[in-house]
Amino acid sequence: MAENTGHARAGVLIGAACAGNFLEFYNFMAYAFFAPMIGHAFFPSGSGNLMNLLYALMTFAVGFVMRPLGAVVIGRFARAHGQHAALMLTFGMMGFGSFLIAATPPAAAIGITAPIIIILARILQGFSDGGEVGPATELLYSAAPGGLGGVYSTLQYMTQLLGSLLAVLLGLVLSLGMSHDALFAWGWRVPFAFGLVIVPAGLFIRRLAAAGHAITPRRPATPPSPEERRAVRKVILFVFLGIVSGTVSTYLRTFGVSYAVSVLHLPPATGMAAMTAGLAAGSLSVLASMAFIARHPHPSGMVIFVTVLMGILSPFVYSYAIHDPGLASQLTLNVSMFALSGFVMTSLWKILLDALPPHSRSFLFGIIYALAVSIFGGLTQPAVTWLIAISGNPLIPGWMISATAALSLFSYLRLRTFMKN
Repeated sequence: MAENTGHARAGVLIGAACAGNFLEFYNFMAYAFFAPMIGHAFFPSGSGNLMNLLYALMTFAVGFVMRPLGAVVIGRFARAHGQHAALMLTFGMMGFGSFLIAATPPAAAIGITAPIIIILARILQGFSDGGEVGPATELLYSAAPGGLGGVYSTLQYMTQLLGSLLAVLLGLVLSLGMSHDALFAWGWRVPFAFGLVIVPAGLFIRRLAAAGHAITPRRPATPPSPEERRAVRKVILFVFLGIVSGTVSTYLRTFGVSYAVSVLHLPPATGMAAMTAGLAAGSLSVLASMAFIARHPHPSGMVIFVTVLMGILSPFVYSYAIHDPGLASQLTLNVSMFALSGFVMTSLWKILLDALPPHSRSFLFGIIYALAVSIFGGLTQPAVTWLIAISGNPLIPGWMISATAALSLFSYLRLRTFMKN
């Protein structure tokens, strides 16, 4: 009976940690997938679709700038008041940001006030998202059965995929069921309004978790030794680089809908359908990798093989998408990239988290993650859009994924070296 109660409590804790991360990426990816429509509504220009998209994605990037501040402020709040209090705070802030995006009239109705409100909403979401990652990841790590914290923490990435999948599924339904004009006029608001429905359920799960789990500050029992400090300084750079590689790669993959619509000039339904298939393939791949890593904790050979394969394959599948634009090439591109990245994700998350000291894992990971994502995540999609616009070369995302694969492998192998010493 006690064992069943323990499993149930662990399940509630894991659900509480995943709920906010799910909402975070649902909102983020809804914005990314509907960026062409958002650009049309709030950032109209006379320079064509790519410039509208660029302005929308620059606003998308604004939220990332606030992540480090959110990680520091809410990380300290979590230390003082507990992980659950921090997670309740960030969840409410995320929901309010969604409300602002869903309810703000277009620029044609209220002028410059409209983009200002959208920028404020993205700032609020970025602040809350920065504070969410550290406490949520630590909750996943600590709620896992013995020795599997690194594996279970991959659920953070899994819920990113699932939140993105729900967003793009709604986009697919809307793009198939609505006219082009209606989708651009108001249909894009539906996913953000739907996101508000998720908020009460998420708050309920987190309150339930808090009721069954003591809310205590997470302070180290003893200060870290000089040896521990030196060990942390050695791994921080490579943890940062590992997160950078994963972040840039993730936002290049999720750029797929905007890439299909604004670069390859395909119908929104084609981009949404291919992204749906890619995210589903990635989710299944992550589940397979979690099961595999639970039995084989350090599969260096597999990580090297899959990462090298992804780096080599990326330019070829992008070239196929460019020279034969359509559903078949979009499916090939999205499914292959998401499936390959998903299968190595558990190994990467495990080593990133295992390399950090337990007494400060939540705070350190939150800060490192927020810095990496704020600098590189927010700029990835506007940067690749700008590079394509000025160079006229739509193959740029393919080469960028190859570069991130090389950086990811380098970080993994260096951290493996430190872990062995």
